[in-house]
Amino acid sequence: MQLVSIITRIAVWIARMPHSRGFGVQSPSAYRFIRYVVSEHYPYYAYAGMRRKHPRMQWHERKMGELYLRLANFCQAPTLVSFGTAGILLRQYIHHGCHATQVAEHTGGSTADSGEAWRFIRVGDTGDADGTFGEILAHADSDTVLIIEDIKRDTAARRLWQLCTESKAVSVSYDLYYCGIAFFDTRRYKQNHIVNF
Repeated sequence: MQLVSIITRIAVWIARMPHSRGFGVQSPSAYRFIRYVVSEHYPYYAYAGMRRKHPRMQWHERKMGELYLRLANFCQAPTLVSFGTAGILLRQYIHHGCHATQVAEHTGGSTADSGEAWRFIRVGDTGDADGTFGEILAHADSDTVLIIEDIKRDTAARRLWQLCTESKAVSVSYDLYYCGIAFFDTRRYKQNHIVNF
């Protein structure tokens, strides 16, 4: 199983090599986001501590955790609304990225009842793609950043990512293979970038 995972990882990396670190991206804001948030290689202050604290962490968990840290730092949102369970690792990485960000697991009524827009949304459990995306749209505004994990995992995840990239409410989206990131700022031109993550 480990060998298959390594071979898949190498194949994905080779196929996406032309999309490394913002190559070919014409938009300055999209380039900056890819270069300094998605593909930032600078060792953030918390990386070494998290590696020492969790030495058995798998490469994928670490890679996604470090991305969440950078996204939390980028968004500086008061709350991360999580569709699906937000484990202790995710919470720790989010806290290291922005101490003020609280993680709230979405359970249907609890988060939905607040009239505030959601600025930072994570979809770890796709469930009903149409219903999930409809709820996200109802709470998104121009400052919202959405991350959908495992966009290639199954039919529901692929459907949710398709709804996201085709929606007029989504301006810029980034396909990182292991996840997708979308912005709802419709003042920007609609674009979908493939990124070698």
